[in-house]
Amino acid sequence: MSHPARASAQSPRVPEADHPVRREAELCPVPDDVAFFDILDPAFRADSPDILAAQAAGWYARTPLGPAVLRHAEAAALLRDRRLRPGSREMLIGQGVTDGPAARWWLDTLLNTMEPPDHTRLRRLVSGAFTARRVEQLVPALRRRAHELVDAVADEGRCDFLPAFGDPYPLQAICEVLGVPDSLRPALAGWADDLGMIFTLGVPNFLPRIEAALAGLHDGVDELLALRRREPGDDLVSALIQAGDAGERLRPNEVRAMVAELLFAATTTTRNQLGRAMVLFAEHPEAWALLRRRPDLGTHAVEEVMRLVPTMPAISRVAQEDLQVNDLHVPAGTFLLIVVAAANTDPRVFDPVGLDITRERPAQLTFGGGAHHCLGSWLARIQLREALTILAQRMPALEIDGEPVWRPPAGLYGPNHLPLRWDTSS
Repeated sequence: MSHPARASAQSPRVPEADHPVRREAELCPVPDDVAFFDILDPAFRADSPDILAAQAAGWYARTPLGPAVLRHAEAAALLRDRRLRPGSREMLIGQGVTDGPAARWWLDTLLNTMEPPDHTRLRRLVSGAFTARRVEQLVPALRRRAHELVDAVADEGRCDFLPAFGDPYPLQAICEVLGVPDSLRPALAGWADDLGMIFTLGVPNFLPRIEAALAGLHDGVDELLALRRREPGDDLVSALIQAGDAGERLRPNEVRAMVAELLFAATTTTRNQLGRAMVLFAEHPEAWALLRRRPDLGTHAVEEVMRLVPTMPAISRVAQEDLQVNDLHVPAGTFLLIVVAAANTDPRVFDPVGLDITRERPAQLTFGGGAHHCLGSWLARIQLREALTILAQRMPALEIDGEPVWRPPAGLYGPNHLPLRWDTSS
């Protein structure tokens, strides 16, 4: 196999030699002629031309933490492999965040509860709330909310998409699932978005903001838990409380961490994914017009959005035992970055690579796979499907109306401000 001599010109910035993540990286030596990418640099982009050049040459690249997987076949296999666990905490450690409220909370989330029986137990307790059948029951409420939000700006023909639609819309679904009353919803949305900065590769710069959001979110969750103890309902929070009371070994810190995680994950990821979707369709007006004529293509549109512009462009994993992947020996403890933004556009699998909402495609990998497949994937899909089909009907001839302002490109990616305009004459 041939590789480019360094597809990235970035200088290697690695943790100190005695750092535990650095030691894990050294477990899996990679040839020096393999492309190097500094994934700890906040300017790193998982969809850069350099990444695609490295993908053309080989299935993996080097990073300060361990190999980055670039091609679809290897990425799909590794995401399903039960010998790997999530590597989110290694990403945090790699940035020097090892203690404090944010680090302690992050280790209690379902995402980082890595091994059976804890992961299996926690996932089983919440999975029933996120099946396709259960989430489809939210569709009437999602449609009402989408139309209400568009009604407020439709006649003006322009808006900043995030405060007008992208921020308030995702909150509807997860609050219905969790049983959050109207009075708590606005504050929870703001805290959840700030907490999403923990996914960036500049976490030390955002720690005060993250920890303030965490404190506010925990206060809101505690209020919600107290309310649902007094007034249980047909919602996930009530079910979690009842499970704990019935002896399911659900510890109070797990309930609190899980509810906080679900709130920020379901709102922040969908908000950013919606923003990226609107930019994509503004750049492809023919696809937007087609979706307006054929709302039945909404499901295909969502899969193409998730494939081409994932808000989470890479997924981290750590090997729990020795692996052999093609020509690469991967010892236990090795950190792997699955670059789904590259794998989702691998020309060996997707031909043509570009946007086509009419085409049946192989599976995109943005939701992960195997035991750690995204629990909220159906909720995200249905939220996006309903939003995009309604927005295409209500905002024809969509265009970007100024310069968007973006979050840092490494980590959870999307616009913070997205000025749009559309035709109001039809």
